[in-house]
Amino acid sequence: MPVIETCLSPMLFPARLLRKNFVVVVIDVLRATTAFAAALDRGFGAIIPVFNVDVALQYKRSGYAVAAERDGDKLDFADFGNSPTGFLSSQHVADQLVYTTTNGTRAIKAAQAADELIAASFSNLSAAASWIEKTGKDTVILCAGWKDTYSLEDTLCAGALAAKLLPSGQFTTGDDATLSAIQLWKSACDDLKGFVRNSSHYRRLVTKNLHDDLDYCFRIDTSLTVPQLVDGKLIKSTI
Repeated sequence: MPVIETCLSPMLFPARLLRKNFVVVVIDVLRATTAFAAALDRGFGAIIPVFNVDVALQYKRSGYAVAAERDGDKLDFADFGNSPTGFLSSQHVADQLVYTTTNGTRAIKAAQAADELIAASFSNLSAAASWIEKTGKDTVILCAGWKDTYSLEDTLCAGALAAKLLPSGQFTTGDDATLSAIQLWKSACDDLKGFVRNSSHYRRLVTKNLHDDLDYCFRIDTSLTVPQLVDGKLIKSTI
């Protein structure tokens, strides 16, 4: 039976227990994986994740549309920041969007050894769960965290995803990270925003007046899109 395992930080990913031929689900609720789905929903054709600012700037100079963020702020040279609501309301849509963020794209880099990789968040929770069920493979839920440290909102989303998958009996788990994430989710699910409002990254984004993004990022199942990494680009999954 395929196994679900949770990594609470990219730093833990090299110690994963799973075998070869596994799926990684990257979660960065605030805000990258929420924004990936939003950009694809808006009509961007593909997202090219890159892992440092200099590479993103080179793409920009070559004529690409670029989304670039560090510490919650849009970088000066970029066309977009890391805002899901910004993508959904954008009047400009590009065939390809180069993307770099503080945490989400770093988590993708850490997980490149995966057989398949998708991005999940609260916004596409059910769609991501259905995608995983169809693959039937061992799955690592990878929380992007904050600069390789623990993140409350990503762990909550990991628990919500595992809680959707395990009752079917198609998957099993035995690792404490998954079990604790599920318990955390059960404690928070009736008042999700209230539960996370004192978390560090939530408060960081409040100071930047990103209230629309915070509202959107904690809405469940607003998107049917599952961003999947194929040949180095995130595209809408074909499963």
